[in-house]
Amino acid sequence: CEQAKSVVAIEYDNRMVREVLKRVEGTPNEHKLQVIQGDAIKTAWPFFDLCVANVPYQISSPLVFKLLSHRPMFRCAVMMFQEEFALRLSAKPGEALYCRLSVNTQLLAKVDQLMKVG
Repeated sequence: CEQAKSVVAIEYDNRMVREVLKRVEGTPNEHKLQVIQGDAIKTAWPFFDLCVANVPYQISSPLVFKLLSHRPMFRCAVMMFQEEFALRLSAKPGEALYCRLSVNTQLLAKVDQLMKVG
């Protein structure tokens, strides 16, 4: 939050919204943070150029397709997915996991696996 002009967070869980707001309360970053409480799939997204997300498996595919159709187009997204989903996103032609998700995502974005977590 220190380096950004503004940060917009979309969070479904009201408890997490309160926790995030509590963490910046009374700090110089408080005015930079806007938290939208709601479903990221159903919520209208504001303009952004960077996206950072830890995505629940149940909404991974719809979220990726919403992200790729968002205009104006974002500059970069760093997202954490369940390993099986990440492998499908980055699968190459001829590989067993290559699918519609791989094709459409790689058509519109550069897909790299940065690290394995856990």
